[in-house]
Amino acid sequence: MNRQAFRDGSNNPDNPNKNLCGYAVARALGVEEATRYIHTISDLQRAIRSMWSLRSVKTKMGVKAGRTTVGAIRKRIASKGEALAYLVHVEGHVLLLDKDGTTFVDTAPVQRDRRKVLRVQGVYMSENDSKFIKMMKLKEEKLG
Repeated sequence: MNRQAFRDGSNNPDNPNKNLCGYAVARALGVEEATRYIHTISDLQRAIRSMWSLRSVKTKMGVKAGRTTVGAIRKRIASKGEALAYLVHVEGHVLLLDKDGTTFVDTAPVQRDRRKVLRVQGVYMSENDSKFIKMMKLKEEKLG
C-alpha cells in the first residue's frame, strides 16, 4: 500500500490523509481522529472499531456482492435491521445508513440508488469497557 499515492489522489484538499466520504462517516461516528489515515475501507473499519463493534450483516441482509443495490438494502434494513447504523461499501464510495435504512451520511447522494453493494456491516455498541467509556466521553462532549 503506497500512502503517498493515496495522499496524492485524495479528494480532501484540507486533509489529504482522509478521503471525504470515509472521513464524513468517521466523523458521524465520532472516530475521525482514531487513525491517521482514512483512505481505504480497511482504514475506516479500523477507526470505527476503535469505539464501536462492527460486524458483517451481508448474509442476514441477503446481499449478493456486486448485484444487490443500495435501494434494496434500505428496504431490508427497514424490515430486519437491529444495528445502530449500517456501513455500506459500494465501488469507490462508502455511506452510513441509520437503523431504519435512511441515509445518515452520503457525500455523493443519488436520486435512485442503484449502486451495487460490495459489503454491508452493522455498527453496534461495544461490550468492551474501554470502548464504552470512549462512547460516554464522546456523548458528553457532543451534548455538553
